[in-house]
Amino acid sequence: MAHEAVKITVLVDYDAKEGLETEHGFAVWVDVGGRKILFDTGQTEITLENVKRLGLDLKDPEALVLSHGHFDHTGNVPEFLAQNTTARIYHVEGVHVDRFSCKPGTPVRTINIQEASSQALQALPAERVVEHAKNLYLMPGVGLTGKVPRHTTFEDVGGPFFLDTESVTDDLIEDDQSMWFETEEGLVILVGCCHAGVVNTIDYIRKLTGIEKVKGVIGGMHLVNADQNRMDETLKAMKAWEPTFMVPCHCTGEKAGQRMLAEMGEQIVQIGHAGMMIDIGRLRV
Repeated sequence: MAHEAVKITVLVDYDAKEGLETEHGFAVWVDVGGRKILFDTGQTEITLENVKRLGLDLKDPEALVLSHGHFDHTGNVPEFLAQNTTARIYHVEGVHVDRFSCKPGTPVRTINIQEASSQALQALPAERVVEHAKNLYLMPGVGLTGKVPRHTTFEDVGGPFFLDTESVTDDLIEDDQSMWFETEEGLVILVGCCHAGVVNTIDYIRKLTGIEKVKGVIGGMHLVNADQNRMDETLKAMKAWEPTFMVPCHCTGEKAGQRMLAEMGEQIVQIGHAGMMIDIGRLRV
């Protein structure tokens, strides 16, 4: 795996290049020197359609990584498994729990992993499913965080999330995980929704790897509901990383994405969209 080139393609998001469809969902295709990884699976069949239009084949990934157990990241799992009979599936403990969004003044919404996907995963042979809590490497230079410690005072899960319909037990979304790549120019981090907090997540990966330099961050950063203090502190941290690029997607939110763009510049910040292809460089290992 030494010095393999890594390319990331956004499969589905709120926006898309011409010829692709959009949805409230997120999925990413990762190519590491020809070895394929699928990171999340979107919400609806639109993800599958975009995969076809991009000329990709679901038979190819050797791994499926689920960032967390929400409906908009876990659709299409049965369809994936029907086409791919060998890939191993990686998720953190707790991905199957029932969970709800209980926003005052609006009906309670069920937001957990899609039922068909949950059943399909639980029906797999044990050797194909890696349910983990701790960090691990998928291959040299490509890692998964597992559960991310929360230490910042300004970050939270990003919404009114609960494990019951009465809003009694908070859902800390402890199954939230991210992926990292150890490139020759520093860390590149791929996040799904980053309910653990983007600063918590990057700090944890830097500690795990011993690599201080952050080259870039791609994905949903769940800043859509961030208050002024959280945005101020998050941007302060992002600027201190001195990244080469930032690609906010999905739940980052338009307002937060535009503020990142305004304060960090268009040479660094590129708003993510379906069909976006990012060459993140070569692994350093």
